Parts: sequence; C-alpha cells; structure tokens
Amino acid sequence: MREKTLGVGYPAYNARLYHFALDLMANYTLEGTLGRGAFGRVERARSDTGLVVALKVFEPSAAVTNAIAAGHVTIEELRRRFFSEATYQARIDHPNVVKVFESNLASNPPFFVMELAEATLAQDLSFDHTLNGAPHQALFDILAGLEGLHGQGIYHRDLKPQNILRLRNQDGSPRYAISDFGLIKITAGDATTLTMTGAQGGTERYAAPELISNFKRATARSDIYSFGVILFDIFVGPLARVPYTEVAIDGPIGLVAAKCTKSLPARRYATIADLRAALYEALQKAPPKFGSPREEHVIELLRSGVVLAEQDWDRVFLLLEELAPFTQAKDLILRSFSRPHMEALAGEAPDLLMAFASYYVDYVDACRGKFDFDYCDVVVDKLTWLFELGEVAVKARVLLSMLGLGVSHNRWFVERRFMQLAGHSLDAAVADRIVMDVEVGGIDVLSDIGHLERSINVSRTALALPLHKLWGG
Repeated sequence: MREKTLGVGYPAYNARLYHFALDLMANYTLEGTLGRGAFGRVERARSDTGLVVALKVFEPSAAVTNAIAAGHVTIEELRRRFFSEATYQARIDHPNVVKVFESNLASNPPFFVMELAEATLAQDLSFDHTLNGAPHQALFDILAGLEGLHGQGIYHRDLKPQNILRLRNQDGSPRYAISDFGLIKITAGDATTLTMTGAQGGTERYAAPELISNFKRATARSDIYSFGVILFDIFVGPLARVPYTEVAIDGPIGLVAAKCTKSLPARRYATIADLRAALYEALQKAPPKFGSPREEHVIELLRSGVVLAEQDWDRVFLLLEELAPFTQAKDLILRSFSRPHMEALAGEAPDLLMAFASYYVDYVDACRGKFDFDYCDVVVDKLTWLFELGEVAVKARVLLSMLGLGVSHNRWFVERRFMQLAGHSLDAAVADRIVMDVEVGGIDVLSDIGHLERSINVSRTALALPLHKLWGG
C-alpha cells in the first residue's frame, strides 16, 4: 500500500489510515488535491453534513524543505507561521476575506478548514485579463477586503491574484475574497513577522520596494502598492515589468496605478477609502460636461489637491446654493469633496461643514436605490468621514442616511458599516438624537432594520441601547 509523506518532521502515513484519521478528527473526507504552496497543501474535502470545503494541511514544499536542511529556517518557525495564518484569518469576519470555519492546529499535521473557491483571480485573468471588460467587482471586493484587514491592524504583505479567490454566494452571485495569510504582519508585532532567506519581500512582481531590504517595514501602503500592480495586470495584461518600480498605464487608471506604486510610501494613497474614491472616478468612461466655465473652475479647484482659501470656499458654496438638485454639476461637486476638504472645514469653518453635510445627506437620500454597488462604497466612506468630523446632529443624520443607503441597495458593505458605527459604542447623545429625529419626523425604519438583520445576519440587540429599544427591543 502506497505511503504518503506529510512533511518535514512528520512520519510517513498509510494513505487510507491518514484519511480516516482526519475524518475522525474533523469529520471531513478528502476528495482530491486542489493545489500546493510553500507551506501547505490544499485539499477539497466534504464534511459529514455534506458541506464541501477547502482543507489546508501543513506540508512544506521541497524548496522549503531544502531551506530547512540548509539551516535558513526551522520547522518550528514554519509551524508558527501556519498557526498565525489560521488564527488571524479565522478572527476576521468579513465577506471579502476567505472565511475559516475551524482548525485543528494541535493535530499531526495541523490543518484548517475554509471556504471552497471556484477559482483564483489569477485563473480568471489568465482566461481574460480584462475580466470580460468589467473588472469593477473584483477591484472593489479586493479593496473592501484590504480595508477589513487594515482596520484590524493587519497587513497582508503578499497580495497577488493567486491569493484572491472567487467564491459563490448563496444567491448565486460571485464574490472575491483575500486568502493566504502566511506572510501577514500584525502591527503589535509577533511571530507573524517571520521571514526566511529567499522569501523576504513577498512575491517579487507585486511586492513594494520597501520590502526588499526589510520585510518588517510593511504598512498598509505596501498592500496598496500590490493593488497598483494588479491594476497593471488587468488594464495592460500579463506583460513583463521591472519589479519594485512605478506602474505605467495610459489614461485616468494610469494616474491611480502610478500613485499606488510610488517608490516612497508616503506618496501613495493614505487609506483604502482614498484609493476607492479615486478608482471609482477613474473608471467613469464619460467625461464630465459642465454647464458653465464657473462650474468647471469650482470642480477643478476641488480636484486640484491644493489648500482652498476662504474666497475659494465661498465660490464652492455659493455655487452649491444656486444649483438645482440632480444636476450633473451639483453631483460632480459633491463627488469631488475629499476627506482633507472636510477636515479643513471642520477646523476652519464648522458651519460650512454642517452645510455640506446637509447637501450631501439630502443627495444620498434622494438617490436611494439609484447608485451602483461600487459608488455605494464611495458614498459610505464620505458619510463615515462626516460622522467622524460632524457634531451630534450631523452624526445622527448620517447614520439614518447610511441605513437607508445600505438597505435600499442591499449593499452588505454599507450595512456592515452602519452596524459598526451604530453599535454599543455609539455616543449616547447621538443615539438620543436619532431617537428624537425618528419620533419627531415620523420616520419609519422598522422594515429597514428587519432587512438589515436578514441581509448580514445580525441582531438589532447589537445596536446602541436607545436604538435597540426604539426598534423593537
């Protein structure tokens, strides 16, 4: 009977007995190998309840085995890395991060169980590098997943198409999610900063230049660099490029990719939200049409990146006052406001920030159900900035608008953001103001709360206590 070696430091096992042992430990039956990486083998497996999953078993590759033999790394270090990958990925509850269902890290060999993918982004790109001319969902799903990681102080450090999986939702729609956390870094610092000779810096084509000399220098902007190279893969193709250099692409997408891949990390996008807004604008195919030179001047001012003087702000807000709702110029002005604009107003002219918040929330509420999914993500970022910078009345209006936006578009990303901001940590004054606004305005949001619970599988009990009581506690 054929023997099967499970990795360096482990004995050879009878294949049939090995499968039986795994079945006893986790009630899974292995159905075939899906792939192999440096530290593990991924198997298709079926649980005793019929759930088909991916099971990742610790099994160092031949190249890694040679590194162990040469003394570059130890089996204990590799086990710690595998443990870290399973542990941290399991703790991240985000639809765009591959879910880990369970693990047995004390077994011999250790393994963990996760969602089964239909394909990797790399496979999709090899079939059609343009993703059938519609890369929007993949790109915005990747950004959402990265934001979920960065929000918990985690940097991936090896983001590439091979580590982005295409999954299938229960309703049949596709979803991309980030996987393979073998090289992650936790900002607090622990064993996950492990590297080994020949592997520092992640995958050469996608790794940021600061990782060449010291893998521990990775930040959120290192992952943003990798995303810029993925833009190159999609909008240019699988062509050779000099690693660790700035990406060159023609057109508006090129400007975004170039900023993602600046050699100096400080010159890249500071946050995923900044990158998402710029990417959305770059993907718009129709050039803006201005009704007058004045409109064009104001929008150029807002998009220039320069610090606006008092007279510049006067021009912006006088034009906002004059423009009728639902005009393209008004839409462009509201879209052109960035976080630095809002921060400047919060510090220099809080009344104008209040005015902008009113314009923006009115705009979002009037367009309920009319935005595309990608733009919903951009809108909720701006609503979040207003929530963070605004006073109590602004925060209350923003949360109610965010709830309506998420539910009307059935956008999980927005609904999760609402739950995050309106949870138990919500300031009592803001929660009370929401209660007052709902009662005085006769606003009926009970159906929205019910939809929210079903959509993202949450309970209204997770909301701040006054809201929980208001909405059926």
